[in-house]
Amino acid sequence: MLGYQIGQSLRIEFWKYPGHTLHYWWEAEVAELREEGVLVHMPIGFRFHHHSKGRVVEVPHQAYVAFFVGRWYSGGPDLDAQGRVLEYYWNIQTPPRFEEERIWQYDLEIDLRCKADHTCQTLDLEEFSAKLPLYPPEWVEKVRKAVEEVEAHMRRGAWPVRPPAQGGEWLERV
Repeated sequence: MLGYQIGQSLRIEFWKYPGHTLHYWWEAEVAELREEGVLVHMPIGFRFHHHSKGRVVEVPHQAYVAFFVGRWYSGGPDLDAQGRVLEYYWNIQTPPRFEEERIWQYDLEIDLRCKADHTCQTLDLEEFSAKLPLYPPEWVEKVRKAVEEVEAHMRRGAWPVRPPAQGGEWLERV
């Protein structure tokens, strides 16, 4: 599937459209391969390189992110050291491009985050609205649909979502 191997290191990149400028990136390891996509893992202390903000952050928890073939979103759980879900983070994006040593896509501003109990909130709608004139028209409808798809994904508990647990506080994000 996708030519990757379990344990392989990949560079994950999110780019800004239309200028094709690097937004942020991190390194991850392939944890699982399925027909629908690839799940990558980042250990406690992985380094998140926020190119747009000129910052590098050492993340104090572990995380998994699923990248789905043909879908306009990616995401997964952030976990504590014992493997308990802290929250889920979902990016609305163009479908990922799976290359030999990297996965990359265009970040389309909107994000969703969901607590361990599956309560979700949508972020950055105003940033998306401000960039509407820059996006191809067909992308706009795909983005709106992707938000609904993530909400349904969480309700179904689809891969890699875990069963609901007690929700905690929201994580601080870069």
